[in-house]
Amino acid sequence: MMRRRSWSKIHRHAELMHRWKALCQGLGLNARLAHLQGQGLINSWDHLPRHYHDTTHLMACLGGLDQVKNQMQDPNAAELALWFHDAIYWPRRKDNEERSAQWAAQFMTTAGLPVTQRDQVVRLILETKHSARPSQGDARFVIDIDLGILGQNDAAYKAFERNVRKEYRWVPWIDYVKRRSAVLQSFLDRPRIYSTDWFRERLETQARSNLQRQIELLLPPLGITDTTRF
Repeated sequence: MMRRRSWSKIHRHAELMHRWKALCQGLGLNARLAHLQGQGLINSWDHLPRHYHDTTHLMACLGGLDQVKNQMQDPNAAELALWFHDAIYWPRRKDNEERSAQWAAQFMTTAGLPVTQRDQVVRLILETKHSARPSQGDARFVIDIDLGILGQNDAAYKAFERNVRKEYRWVPWIDYVKRRSAVLQSFLDRPRIYSTDWFRERLETQARSNLQRQIELLLPPLGITDTTRF
């Protein structure tokens, strides 16, 4: 089983590096700089204690991008933002998006990419904090892509919740339940979870069902109980 997991990870890393180099080549970037940056990014994405916010999530985001990039104003900026949006991730910190955005800005400055595009990438990354509904334009697609897991089938969503709990295992269960249920409810309280018609038509109904069911599991009628299911 361990060998199978290792091979899967190696294959995923190779696929991601191929995609990263293709993006950088399209942007006209130096091949050596692109290679070194790609290695750093991919290694960071799989750095512990990640269980959900890892290269599997990154690949899912890039797959989501492929489905809607023809509707975007600057798909290259959106892809860069997705590559960097959880590049720095530590569950105990609250500035992961800011640090990830700073890393992206440093890379784009070194690579000589346009300042306007760099600033757009930074804005897109900061919007993945999900503290408010996305502003406009490509940000709506980037956020919907990042939230795509909410509207997946039952098995995928349950795996997502288990992996999020693993990332926050250091939080006492009763505190985790309170915070997690509040986060999930905040999405349910929105008039629309997904801002774009493309994602709303495909994922909205399932997402609301998943969120409601998970809140009920976290807050059962007879009180909160600790469990290893999450």
